[in-house]
Amino acid sequence: MTVHFATPAEIDQWDELVSKNPNGGDFFQLAAFAHIKQQRGWTPRYIVTDRAALLALEKRAAGFGKLWYCPQGVGAASAEDTAMILHDLQAFARTQGVFAVKCEPQLIDAPETRQALLQAGLQRSTDVQPTMSTIWLDIRPELAVIEARFNSKVRYNIRQARKGEVHCRVMPAEESTYQAFYELFTETANGRFVIRPYEYYRKFWSEYCESGHGFIIFAYDDGQLASADFVMTLGHKASRKDAGSTRRKTTRGIPALLILETIRELKKRSITDYDLCGAPHSAHIKDKNHPLYGVGQFKAGFNDHVTDYAGTYLLPVRPWRAKLWQRFVEKLVRAIYYRLKHQAWY
Repeated sequence: MTVHFATPAEIDQWDELVSKNPNGGDFFQLAAFAHIKQQRGWTPRYIVTDRAALLALEKRAAGFGKLWYCPQGVGAASAEDTAMILHDLQAFARTQGVFAVKCEPQLIDAPETRQALLQAGLQRSTDVQPTMSTIWLDIRPELAVIEARFNSKVRYNIRQARKGEVHCRVMPAEESTYQAFYELFTETANGRFVIRPYEYYRKFWSEYCESGHGFIIFAYDDGQLASADFVMTLGHKASRKDAGSTRRKTTRGIPALLILETIRELKKRSITDYDLCGAPHSAHIKDKNHPLYGVGQFKAGFNDHVTDYAGTYLLPVRPWRAKLWQRFVEKLVRAIYYRLKHQAWY
């Protein structure tokens, strides 16, 4: 297999190349994500192989060399293809001063999948993304059929929202939209979870929306913003990335209605599969002590099947450096970086 850095012409067509990957492409492999991370200290490396186009984000670790991080990478549809791509990427990375490649193959978790990845020389690593389990919706049927599949509580909530003065609207990709969303997002967090500064989200939303790979949809209750979702799109797939809802008293069922109206919009765009983005592992979906229990129960109302991914892996390029990084250094670097900058290293 040949591996090379993308030419300027290939970079110009990067999103199209990613969409042609065996698995249909991944949202965090798009040029928009590269641009976002470039502002956060990462150097995007656009890499083309015979089997896939993949984005590697590069950062130097003092005394170790370069780390490549392939978010949601590497575009393969099977563990066998993942192993072949990474085998050739390993040799290429060695010529570039890289000591390890961290990747998140979007493969369904199964004992045989994990075994194949480990046999290929990969090592299970700490997760970066909080979405190693999620809930997907098949939105190919008619909207009424999709709604009928939701559980009784979700359907009841949707009916209640319809009775109120609730309406949903796809918003223009502009400053006022981003500011309103962030204010709502801040209200939603309310100290319960950490959010990044406004400029990070503004950059994220604008990059995806303006490149045609995302949109923001608001739900209004009696004329006031009550709920909002940011959705990424790629080919036939979509993913709900950010969501916020007001803490004030509103008409019941607005978030559920917003998801249904988002599906209506996605169907107009020929999307067939919608990822609600994040849930507890299938083994813990009913665990009331899990930090994502409430989120998981809400999403399970739309589909009670949880999809678990195989997880995050490290491909050693310089074995001893990779071993030290894996065992001690990565955790230390992430902790110190967060303490100093109050931001995630990844």
